[in-house]
Amino acid sequence: MKNCVIRSQVLIAKKSSPLNSLCCIMYVNMVTITAPSLTVFDELEYFPIISRLDKILYDSAKKSIERLGESVSKVLLDHICSVYGLSETELLTNYDLFEKSLCIILRKAADIILHDLKKEMLVHAVLMDPTITTRDILNPLLTVGDILKRIRAAETLEFIRNIPSHQHVAFLYNNEVDKDRVLSSFIGTDSPKGLLLSAKSTKLNSDRSSRLYGELLKYQQDETLKILSDRIANLYSLNTPKNNSAIRIVNEDAGWWLCNGSSNDHIRFEQSLGRCVEDNMSFLCAYNASKFDNSYLKTIIGWHGYVIVDEPFTVYKVGQGGGRI
Repeated sequence: MKNCVIRSQVLIAKKSSPLNSLCCIMYVNMVTITAPSLTVFDELEYFPIISRLDKILYDSAKKSIERLGESVSKVLLDHICSVYGLSETELLTNYDLFEKSLCIILRKAADIILHDLKKEMLVHAVLMDPTITTRDILNPLLTVGDILKRIRAAETLEFIRNIPSHQHVAFLYNNEVDKDRVLSSFIGTDSPKGLLLSAKSTKLNSDRSSRLYGELLKYQQDETLKILSDRIANLYSLNTPKNNSAIRIVNEDAGWWLCNGSSNDHIRFEQSLGRCVEDNMSFLCAYNASKFDNSYLKTIIGWHGYVIVDEPFTVYKVGQGGGRI
């Protein structure tokens, strides 16, 4: 993948200090717990959308370290960057490496800078995530890593709420709580909606516009796609000129198709939508990533214009450049 994280890994690997080895291990561990692996996105030319988080982290780290004085902070940053072959931007947007480098060089004095950085990050987090409470802010166990996760989640959910029309989005999740948050954000707008669910869900505010996957079992396989198309067309017809906003349709458990011997119908349905949906609607298809290997996830990704993953939340877009949240 052509981004700073990959470049940092390659450059760090060229060094030989214990800290460099630790950083390499950290990076490898990050990749192995992420499904699908980053190489899948790289091969398919899906790129992460530029996040505001990088700028927030950079500005906060820069402001905090400059409390040492302009000349001292410049010497310190230049030294760390030269050791790891990184630019200042790459260093200050990699919190784990930044923290460990300061602790090795400044020892206990690093705590002052990191404490200031945490306060700076919290200001941004509170503005972006209204669910952060006073108790959260005062919690001494709250780490910068926790704050980064809250900001990343908040801007991802904001992106989901504001997804424009004609989009076909895949959400590859590992965490059911994350799944509920993402799907609720997607359908929690005033737009007309249709839900294809594995079970009636109060969390998703299911109503007469929702359907259960089980209802499709009574049809022959060659009839399923037509039934779905007819239901979507009917929902589309209910959208009045006065309420001409994009219809939002949720495929809540897209793995259901494979578990019930309907993989061919699933493939035909997804391919019929394409990466960019023709009509004034948008689709969100949720997949439990832990149930599929990288080979099948690679196929799934290719059907969608956007792909969202959790742990950590990241939005990918097909094509060079990725875009911006």
